[in-house]
Amino acid sequence: MSKQAEEVCTQRFLDWYNEQYKRNHIFERADTYFPNLKDNLNWDFVAYERANPQEWIGIEVKELPRLMEVHKQFEFWRKLCLELTKDLVDKGIHGEFVIYPPTFNLKSNERPKFREAFMKVLCQHAPSMKVSEEIDIGPDIAKRFAHWPRDRSDVDEWERWGRCRPYKLQITKTADSGCEVTSPISPIVSGDVIEAHNEAFNQVFKPKGIQANKQLKLAREKGARKAILLLACNPFVDEGLIKNHLQSLDRHLISDINCIYLVDIGNKDRIVKVYSGDRD
Repeated sequence: MSKQAEEVCTQRFLDWYNEQYKRNHIFERADTYFPNLKDNLNWDFVAYERANPQEWIGIEVKELPRLMEVHKQFEFWRKLCLELTKDLVDKGIHGEFVIYPPTFNLKSNERPKFREAFMKVLCQHAPSMKVSEEIDIGPDIAKRFAHWPRDRSDVDEWERWGRCRPYKLQITKTADSGCEVTSPISPIVSGDVIEAHNEAFNQVFKPKGIQANKQLKLAREKGARKAILLLACNPFVDEGLIKNHLQSLDRHLISDINCIYLVDIGNKDRIVKVYSGDRD
């Protein structure tokens, strides 16, 4: 993570922190506040009230690596929903529809064919659907799109599908008026997504190497009133999964950290405390 990105993350956090706790903190690099730290083990920033620089907070910033696969899946379905909405408008079909898609990889050259198949199936079902009705259109898409993924059939599905059945794609009609296709969860939180979060988390809290806990322990030894770890993330990081990881983490890896916050670089309104070793 670049120094500029670290500073953006810290400023965003302090803007929120100052508003929440009626403070007026500014910050500077730890090795500027303590020149003897240059080229030695240190943490990132010292934050303090303008009128009282002697009472300060130590802040370390770590980046949760971008969850690229989650990002790709999210963007794919978001863009597809926009395109499907336009298609419905062009065909004069009314109604609001929510899709709950599976997680699967689709090559870029297959995307137009998939959209065409999806559109034909949606136009087939949409006019007759009732509000709150939910249907699975995966099998119908599979008939029109050869690369629609398949999953192992359950026992009670064997006679209909054989060894494999088409992936499910649930669609719900939420209103008769308007015209929109949306996807509230994209992709569905699956084992693959959880594993992606786990790998990103472990890169920050790996037992070997320079750890945030070791850096912030030094800040406390230097006199920090509080030691805060900021996890810079993107909108596709699930805060619930990160909280679960922290709860299962060995305490010695965060024993000198007072609080941990998620700071969403892509959404200035999402700053979430995910761990607290004491009270603010």
